Amino acid sequence: MKFELPKLGKSPTPFPHFPDRVCAFVFRALEFFTYEKIAKILGTTAENIEDLAFSMGIKEEQKSDVWIQKGYITIIRAMWHLLPYEQLLELLEMDADELAVLLREEDFLDIKLGDKPICERLAWKDMAGYDLSAVKASMESLSLEGKEPFQFEYIKPQVEFSGKEIFGTRMIYLFSGLYQKSFDVDSEEYCSDELLESYQRVGINGIYTQGVLYMLSEFPFEPSLSVGWEQRLARLKKLTERCAKYGIKVYLYLNEPRSMSRAFFEKHPDIMGHVEDEEHVCLCTSTKPVRDYISNAIESICSYAPLLGGFFCITKSENLTNCYSHVSPIHKSNVCNCPRCKHKTIGQIVGDFFAAVREGADRVSRDIKVIDFTWDMDSLETRFDIIDHLPERVVVESICEASIPYEIGGVKSTLSDYSLNIIGPGERSLAVWRRAKSRGLETSAKLQINTTWECSTVPALPVFNKVDQVMSRLVEEGVDHLQLSWTLGGYPSMNLLYSCRYFFENAKLPQMSENMKKAGESFSRAFSHFPSHMLTAYFGPQNAGPATLFYEKPTGHEATMTCFAYDDLKSWRGIYPEDVFQNQLEALCAQWKEGLRLIENDEDTQTVQMAHASYSLFRSSLNLVKFVRLRDSGGSRKALYDVVLDERENAVNMLALMNQNPAIGFEAANHYYFSRFALCEKVINCDYLLQRYKNGG
Repeated sequence: MKFELPKLGKSPTPFPHFPDRVCAFVFRALEFFTYEKIAKILGTTAENIEDLAFSMGIKEEQKSDVWIQKGYITIIRAMWHLLPYEQLLELLEMDADELAVLLREEDFLDIKLGDKPICERLAWKDMAGYDLSAVKASMESLSLEGKEPFQFEYIKPQVEFSGKEIFGTRMIYLFSGLYQKSFDVDSEEYCSDELLESYQRVGINGIYTQGVLYMLSEFPFEPSLSVGWEQRLARLKKLTERCAKYGIKVYLYLNEPRSMSRAFFEKHPDIMGHVEDEEHVCLCTSTKPVRDYISNAIESICSYAPLLGGFFCITKSENLTNCYSHVSPIHKSNVCNCPRCKHKTIGQIVGDFFAAVREGADRVSRDIKVIDFTWDMDSLETRFDIIDHLPERVVVESICEASIPYEIGGVKSTLSDYSLNIIGPGERSLAVWRRAKSRGLETSAKLQINTTWECSTVPALPVFNKVDQVMSRLVEEGVDHLQLSWTLGGYPSMNLLYSCRYFFENAKLPQMSENMKKAGESFSRAFSHFPSHMLTAYFGPQNAGPATLFYEKPTGHEATMTCFAYDDLKSWRGIYPEDVFQNQLEALCAQWKEGLRLIENDEDTQTVQMAHASYSLFRSSLNLVKFVRLRDSGGSRKALYDVVLDERENAVNMLALMNQNPAIGFEAANHYYFSRFALCEKVINCDYLLQRYKNGG
C-alpha cells in the first residue's frame, strides 16, 4: 500500500521572536541533534552551530539518539513550519515513502499535522549582524536542570487483592509504547520492567498495542509487503513472554483487513470490494480468500506467540477495512458499492470478519480473547445488527460515555467520546451491553481513567471523585472487562491506584492523605466547568498549553486535530460562544486553584506535580483565549501585556514541573506533545511581545 505525503498548503507561521528562520531552526534542533547533524542540514560547520548556540544561551550539545528513536513525532511537529520536505527527510534520515507510511500509520499523524506549510530551503548565512541578546537573556533566566526526557518513573504501591475478580480483563495502552514501530525494535527500548511491575501492582493484567496482519504474517496476495514479518513476530513473542512474568497479557489492536490501491486488484480482481478512491479499495470479507487470509494470519500469530491474550478489533474507524467501514446505512449518498456486500447488512459483514478471527484463534486456543469495538458511530439499531451476527465468545465493547446528553455554561450537547468530565455509562452503552448479554456474550467498557483529550499531556488528572463515580457505576452494571485508556492515559498513577479497589472483591490500598482527598474533591468540582465537546477536545489549546505560541497578528491557520492549536479560537471553542468558553475556563481555573491551596504543604509527589501541571494547561488555555480576543478586538496594550506576563510565569512553572517529572508533556501517540525547549521558546516569544507592548508595539 502506497501512501502520499500531505499536500503543500499555506505559508508557515511567523517566528519574529528569532532574527530569522535559520535561528529558529537551530534553536529547535539543538534539543534533538548534535552540532554536526544540524550543520549538515544547513551546509556549514559544527563550530558555527556551536557559536550560534552559545549566542542564544545554549551551552550543551545533544549527544544521544534518544529523540530520533523515541521522539521522532516531536521532531516532525517542531520542524513542520521550518523545513521543506527535502530537508525534513534529511534530518529524519528517511525517504519520502518511509515518511508517508510513518505519517499515516502513526495513528493518522498526517491528519493531525494538516497540510505541509510551504517552507523555503534553509541555508547557513553569516550571523555576525544578528542581535541575539534578547534570546540569550530569556534562556539564561531559565533552568533546564533536572531529569532528562524519557526518564519515566512509576509508582510501586503495596496493594493486596483478594476474593473474586470483578473485571476479568483490565487492559491499558503502554504509557511509553510505540505505535507504528512497536515491533520494529525490541520491546525493552520502550517498555521497561519497572513499568510492567507498576502495572501489576495496580491490578492491570493486559496491555495492548497496534498490530497489522500483513506486517506480522506473510501476506498471501503480495508477500513483498510483509518483508521482515518473521522478525516482528519474534519481537511480539518476546514481549508476551516478558509481560507474562508480571501476570500481564498482550492484546493486538487490529484495523483489518487493510485496504489496498486499485492497482493491487489488477492481479486480484476476485477479492476486490468497496471502492473509496484510486488508493483505497477494500479487500472484500464476503470472499473466502480474504476470510481465509484473516483466519490463517490470526492462527499463525497465535501459534508463534501462544502467550498472546487476544485481539481488540475496530471494524469502523479512520482506516478503510471491510466494505461497510466507511459507509453508513443511514445516509443514502454514502453507500456500499461492492457487488457482493451491498445486498448484505453491516451486521453480516462484521459478523463474517469476527467469525474469521475467532476461527483462526480457536485453532490455537479457545481461551484467546476477541473483542469487538465498532466505535459506536452508527445508530443503535446498526449496533444491534452487528451484535446479533457475532459468533460466540466475542466480547462486545462500547464507549462508556457515549451519547450522554449534558449542559455546560447553558450550552446543551451530547457527548460522543473522551471525557473524564461527563461520567458514564450512558444509555447507549447500557443498551449495547444488555443486547450482548441477551446473546450470552461478555461485555467490555472503553473509558479514560487517567486523562483524556480534554487535557492529554498530564498523564493523570487528579479528579478522584470522577474516577470513583465511573468505576462504581460499571460495577453496578456488571460489565465483564475494562479497557482503561486509549493511546493516552496509560500512566500508572494515583487514579489507577484509586480505581483498582474496584477490580477485585477486596483490595487493601495505601491511604490517601486527607489534604489530597479534599483537593481531589475540589479538582473534580473544578473540572465540571470544563467546556467539554469533541471539537474542543481535539482542537482546543489545553493539550499543548503553555507551549502554544502567541501570535501578534492572526495566522490564518486552522487548528488541527490534537496537534497545532495555532490562534484558531473558533475551532477551540467548538459549540460554545466566546464569552461562555472563556467564562468556563475562568471558573475551572479559580476552583482548581482552591484545590492547589489545600496541598501546598504536602510532600512533592507525582500526584501533586500532576495537579500543578493540570492547572498550568488550563491557565494557559484561558490566557490564549484572552489574548486572541483582545488582539482581534483591538484591546489595549496594557491588557495584552498583562496576559502575556501571566503566561510567561505559567510557562516557567511548567518547565520546572517537566524538569521534575519527564512524564509531563508525553503521550504515546504524539510523543512529547511539548518539550522543554518548546517551553523555553514560549518564554522567548512572551519576552519579545512584552517588549513590544511595553514600548508601544
